[in-house]
Amino acid sequence: MLVEYLKNIPIFKHLREAELQEIASRCKNAFYKKGDVVFYKTDLSTDLYIVISGRLKAVLEGVHGNEIVISQFEKGSFFGEFSLLDGKGRSATIVADDSSEIAILERDVFLDLLRKDSKIAVELMVTLVERLRKADEMIESLAFLEVSERLMKIFLDVAQGEGKKDSGCLRIKRLTHRELAARIGSSREAVSKCMKMLTSKGLVKEIEGYILITRQDGMKYL
Repeated sequence: MLVEYLKNIPIFKHLREAELQEIASRCKNAFYKKGDVVFYKTDLSTDLYIVISGRLKAVLEGVHGNEIVISQFEKGSFFGEFSLLDGKGRSATIVADDSSEIAILERDVFLDLLRKDSKIAVELMVTLVERLRKADEMIESLAFLEVSERLMKIFLDVAQGEGKKDSGCLRIKRLTHRELAARIGSSREAVSKCMKMLTSKGLVKEIEGYILITRQDGMKYL
């Protein structure tokens, strides 16, 4: 079954069946419950992690226990490439956001693949550039956008990927105010205050289990 997942991962999609089977045979599987830590920031592990099922998040934690979510990983994605390439400590803590199954590929095995197949290196660079662009967007948001603007941006970003139409509105799965604060680099109190403001302006609405984005052009009303 792992071979079928590997076929859909950009860095491996061009490989032949026999090559994919060889990679799958070198992987180890691991299971994590929601809230489990895969590894902590600065840990010296160097393996590559491939998400088979579930959802995980990369977080940076402050001294007072607050956290910022800098990335999320779902089925078919991978993480751990920074330490995999340079052999240094992990750049973020990875936490299971849901029950998850992961395939783990050791660094030596992956580096051997890179030496044999330059296309893997090219696709890996493309992925790294995409992630750097997202990091730049996050830095820009933190530097220049108010909390309410960051909230609307994250709602629209989530809706673009998994939103559903609902009577002319966009519906996304409800995130707690603490989760939203972690996603936009703010405090729960500030998020709660801004959610009240966004609701009063008719831009969003919180219903049981969901958030409705009632005005998709809401940024210009902030």
